[in-house]
This record gives sequence, structure tokens and C-alpha cells, in this order.
Amino acid sequence: MPASFGEKYQFGDFELDTTELVLRKQQEIVSLTPKALQVLIILVRNGGRVVSRKQLLETLWADAFVEDSNLTVAISALRKALGDNSNGDRFIETVAKRGYRFVPSVKFVSNVLPPKDRFGAMQIARLTHDGHIMDVGISKDGRLMAYVPITSGKQALHIQDLETGERRQLLAPDAALCWGIKFTHDRRSLFYITTQPSSTISVLYRMSLLGGQATKLVVNIDSPIALSPDETQMAFVRSFPGQHRDAVIVSKIDGSGEREIATRYHPEKFSFTSPTWSPDGKLITLGASRYNAMEYAIVGVPANGEPLVELSPWDWRVLCALAWSDDGSNLYFSAQALKSNSFQIWRLPYPNGQAQRVTNDPNNYEELSLAERPRAMVTMQTEVRANLWLASSADARENGRSASARRITSGRTEGFAGLSAAAGRIVFASTEHQQPDLWSVNLEGQERERLTDTTGFLPSVSPDGNSIAYVSSETGTHHIWFMDGGGKYKRQLTDGGGESFPSLTSDGKWVIYTSLSRARNSLWKVSTGGGEPKQLTSNCLCIKPVVSRDAAKVACAYRTDEADNWKIAVLSLESAETLAVFPLPNPYNQLLRWTADDNALTFLERREGVHNVWKQPLTGGEATQLTYFTEDLIYAYDWLPQGDGRLVAARGIKTRDIVLIRDFD
Repeated sequence: MPASFGEKYQFGDFELDTTELVLRKQQEIVSLTPKALQVLIILVRNGGRVVSRKQLLETLWADAFVEDSNLTVAISALRKALGDNSNGDRFIETVAKRGYRFVPSVKFVSNVLPPKDRFGAMQIARLTHDGHIMDVGISKDGRLMAYVPITSGKQALHIQDLETGERRQLLAPDAALCWGIKFTHDRRSLFYITTQPSSTISVLYRMSLLGGQATKLVVNIDSPIALSPDETQMAFVRSFPGQHRDAVIVSKIDGSGEREIATRYHPEKFSFTSPTWSPDGKLITLGASRYNAMEYAIVGVPANGEPLVELSPWDWRVLCALAWSDDGSNLYFSAQALKSNSFQIWRLPYPNGQAQRVTNDPNNYEELSLAERPRAMVTMQTEVRANLWLASSADARENGRSASARRITSGRTEGFAGLSAAAGRIVFASTEHQQPDLWSVNLEGQERERLTDTTGFLPSVSPDGNSIAYVSSETGTHHIWFMDGGGKYKRQLTDGGGESFPSLTSDGKWVIYTSLSRARNSLWKVSTGGGEPKQLTSNCLCIKPVVSRDAAKVACAYRTDEADNWKIAVLSLESAETLAVFPLPNPYNQLLRWTADDNALTFLERREGVHNVWKQPLTGGEATQLTYFTEDLIYAYDWLPQGDGRLVAARGIKTRDIVLIRDFD
């Protein structure tokens, strides 16, 4: 759907702003999914006229085959948000066998066009359509594009000539992550980073595009590199979790001569996404966060080691990538504004100016790589899809339970930010609206109830369903909160520098959690009745705790220091003594759970791009596979407390496609 500038429409108590991409009712933002908002824009622009289902489907899902039910869900969400009556004919009328019509009279308020020299001739072209791209970069002359396609969970490195269309493979498909693509200015060489599946240590390589083996340059790197204008130096971010700090490192172009020029101590951090070096060589520019990544800003780190400077306000929820224009007059970046639910491309005039949108639509544009002559950029258009599924484990199937898994919800991001199962109910986080909030459904996906309206995610529910611990950012920082099973009697339990990953004991009396502040990556516990939290672990890194049903043990992801591999550790909840340690494959996005008898732990294993649940007995021995899904990732899962071998999982995928943007200024 083409972007419009300055369009506002008023009807009843509502105002639809197509520039900010929000619907307001009496000045308050109404929560809508991006697709529902797009449907509303089309219907309002065609007020009084019938818009066919075919036209809506072809406009909103032009590059994908989808079922009619996707549109039905969007229309239903719109009607609920607008307050249509049971017949659905106050705002949106269903015209049998034809489509939909927007009923009320609409007042057109404004249509302020952008200046003619800004964005008027911008061209956006989608270069891939299967959603399986890890990373992308473009050469400074706009001729070559390097990208990482994903096939059966393995990542390769390809290069394409954008003028001739010629493609060739630089690296064969491999299980390791491949990211951080950066061309040298003369496009004769390419930098890239790899991360092995069971490792948190990433390695930087340089490869000549004329042939030959890649050269290893840096071990332990946490961001793509920024190249100095003369290409004699490079800069990158390295994190030191055990020391609770991030550092900007500058080295020679071959990786030698490392020196730290800036440090941020947690909970203040540097962003791990693409930094960029200013054309005059004076500033290394990157994202920084405060309040445990609740707010981001663009900062400049002087290359001579002077104190960093803030180049933008702390107006961003997430910053993804930055790039300077060749004359140093503008910074381009991908970001999600604090009061937005989509990533857009922005431009920040330097040294003094306010950020301006380059893209302006409901799509998400993450990452950014900039060419100078001709002016072009490549970015990644992304979309997350997640639904709740009810399934049985292999153990349950051996005891006669059905092997089939079935989807029980049909929204967009159900469970993407966490879920927990209780007696007959599932509590899950949904990020489909302007913020993540907690909802509850029964095991059929029905009787849906909203539990929070001031943010809520990563829930942990007692087996009887009467108590819920969760994370909320209501106060501006991530803290642990508590409420009853119906969403009442909410109270904040922690007030430190940031806390996350709560796990509630079965009796609902204690919450075990991970600290995100100066005691970062340590385990703590706090009473749900109030009182001071107590630290459980120190001198090691422990995250994502989960308490056993008998409340005697806690399992977590564990390592002794930054050089150690992540493992599964089982600790005594009383003394924090280590009782057992097991290998932990795929440490990224890992989720541990206890079996109903407390005799084993379950974890996620990712093979060929697909997640399944595996079981590790506490007595040792080989882990065994419990689920046999053939597609999708698992964002969250939990076992039903009945102990019958059934689980609920938030399954889905994040699609990533390359978009080429030309003539954007």
C-alpha cells in the first residue's frame, strides 16, 4: 500500500492518522495490529463504497498466499476496536458476496505533502519473497549486494551483481550463523562474522572477492564493524557479561592493536547492531541504551577517546543499524520509536536536526546498508507470526494419547513474548497491539480474557492458576510483578535496576528471577507477599531460572565466565549449591522446563531450522526427543500441570526479506 503524508480522517470520536499510522479515540491511541490498521485505511479512503475481499487480500498480502481467515480476523479486530454492535453494522458493513463498506461519514482533515525534494520519487522494491534471509549488505557504489540465505536451517553467503543479476556463492551452507556483512570501500573484499550453533563467541573474517581463503581477524566480537574512512582501522562492540560492561574497541584493519575507547556499565549498554564511522574520521556512531534497554539513543564516540556525545534524544524503543551519508550531513538508521509498533528507516540531519521518517508504512524495516553513488540502501523487511498449539509428547503418545498437534489460536504474535500453562488455562503475551500484554484462554483457544493493559510479558503461573508472576515495564524499567489468576490485585515485587525471567514456585509464595542490573546474570528470589529480594548466586553467570514442582531445585542456563560455554545447571534452591550440570545445545532463545515428576528437564533443540523439545534425565544419559515438528520455531512452551504429557507451544516464524530503496532524498 503506497505511503501517504499528512492524511487525517475523522469519524465519530475517532481520528485516523496515516502519517503516524495510529487510530485515536478522543486523543487516546486505540490498539490495532498493522494489518487491521491497513484494512481500516483502505475502507476509510473508500468510505461509502464496497471494497471486495479480493481487493483487500491482493492489496495487503500481495507477496504471499494467505487464507481468507486472515482478513476475517483483521475485520473482527477492527469491529471490536471501533465498538461495532453484534450485527457489525455501525462502522463496517458486510455486503453479502461483495465485500465490506465503511458506513459513517468521514471528514478529511489534511493532506500536507512533503517537500518535492524529499522522498517524492522514492522507489521500494522487494528483492526476495521466501522470508529466509539472515543478513544483507551493499557496496558503496551500489553495484554489489552480499546476502545470507537460509535453507533447511543452514546459512550460506552469496553475492549478486545488481546491474546484471549475476549471482555466485561465496560460502557453502553451514549450521553456523553468518552475519555482520561489510564491503570494503573498493568492493574488492568482504567482512563477515560467524557464530557456531553452541557458542556465544563470534569470529570476524575477511574474504577477497577475487578468490582465496578467508582470513580470521578477530575472535570475540559482538557487533558488525565500522570502517574508518581511510580503511586503516575498524571499530566494533565487545560485551563483557561477567564484568557487567560493554566496550567500543578500535583496532587496525587486520585486527591487531586493539584498544578500548569507550565503556558503558550495565544496565547502560551499547547496541550490538551496525555502528558507522563518520566521513571526517572523528566519530564512531552507534546505538546506546539505558534503563536496561528500555530507551535508546544515537551516540557518537570520538575516535580520539574523548567522552561520548549524544546525537539524538532517547526517543527509541530499539535501534537496529546506522549509516552516514558520504558528505556527513545525515545519519540514516533503522529504529522503532517509543510510541510505535513498527521499525522504520529514519534520517537524522547532522549536527543539528530532528529525525525524519524515510519509510512510512506499517511494515517493519530492520537493518540498513547504504550505497553512495547512486543513492540506494538495502534493508530487511520483517514480520513475526506466532500462534498457540496444543500437542502431545512422544512419551504421551506411547501411552495412547493422540500424536496430532493442533493450532488453537489464529492471531499474529500469541506467545511470542512468553506463555505459561495452568489448570485448564493458558496465560500468554501478545505484542499485536501498541505494547505487549498478558491474555488468558482455555485449552480450546476460547474464552479469551485480557489480564494486563499496562504491559506484561514472560508470565509464570502457579499450577492451580491462582497466581501469576510476570515482567512489566509500566514504571519505565523491567520489574517483576504479581497478580491473581484473574488479573486483579497487581503489585510490583522488585524495584532494582531491572529484573526478568520470573519463575513462580508451585505454592505461589516465591518468585525466582534474573537480575539485569549491576548484579547482572545472577539469580534472586523475592516473596510474593513483599519484602526485600535475596541474592542466590554470584561469581558465575545464571539466567532464565525455572523452579522444580517440589520447590527444592532450580534449573537455569549457566556458565562460569564469558569464555565458558553455556550449560544446563541444577541448583539447590536453599543453598544455591550446584547439583548437576548438563550440555546445552543452541544457547540462543533457549527455554528450560521441568517434567511433572521433577526427574528430568526439557529444552529446545534446533535442527535444520526447526525447533523441537528434548528431555534430559537428571540421572544422566542421552537426551531424547519428545516432539517431532517439521516446521517453525518455538518461541515459548510449557507442560500442562496434569502431567499427561501434553504441552502448549507458541510456534511460528520470523520472515526476513531484502528490500532495495532508491531515490530516498
